[in-house]
Amino acid sequence: MTQARPAERERGGGAMKVAIFGGTGRTGRHLIEGALRDGHEVTALVRDPGKLATGHERLRVVEGDVLIPSRVEETVAGADAVLSALGHTKTSRRTCRSGAPSTS
Repeated sequence: MTQARPAERERGGGAMKVAIFGGTGRTGRHLIEGALRDGHEVTALVRDPGKLATGHERLRVVEGDVLIPSRVEETVAGADAVLSALGHTKTSRRTCRSGAPSTS
């Protein structure tokens, strides 16, 4: 028999706090729906909240961009798990910035 982790015991069972990036895309929507269906609390970082139905009591939407560190920190604060469904689309930026120093 496995024991529930402390965070799970506090919420009464196997429920976790899940942070999801890319929740408005095809894969991300399935991640959010599945996590909510399984009883988890979900925080999703999205650029356009209008693309996501926000009426669920266990869904918290953070508006922002994964390139903004404060938005990422807000999204993952207190999370038991972090899921990324980030992907590239025709309208995606061609370049991505990084906080890491250049190695060239």
